[in-house]
Amino acid sequence: MNDMRVDFLFTLYFIGRKVRGHYKQENKDLMLTAAILHLLQKKEYTLSELAKIMYSKLSSLSEKISELEQEGFIKKISKEGDEREQYLSLTTEGKKRIEKTLSVMRQYCLEFTNNLTQGELQTVTPLLKKMVA
Repeated sequence: MNDMRVDFLFTLYFIGRKVRGHYKQENKDLMLTAAILHLLQKKEYTLSELAKIMYSKLSSLSEKISELEQEGFIKKISKEGDEREQYLSLTTEGKKRIEKTLSVMRQYCLEFTNNLTQGELQTVTPLLKKMVA
């Protein structure tokens, strides 16, 4: 394996740790909460679909989903014609929470990426998305 590829992989790892460390408070992974709410803001997913997208174990994600449901941020709904499969949907409180969270995250992202130009961000973002597709 090319050393540059190894360096790249470790750089991604360190970026992830830095971002996650910024959002981890009182043993709560706020980044996980934000990621779930962000995805549900765009579309309703089943728990298994969400776990696949997030590269997460179903059991771990299920625990977090239950927590968010108890906090009133998400609800489970059934689609007409198929009562067995439940989809996750944002509540009004969940929509408010993600807007507030995204506002804070945007500020952190500005600080975190302030040494990159808009052009560099436009180049690197699709490449990173391609890696996880």
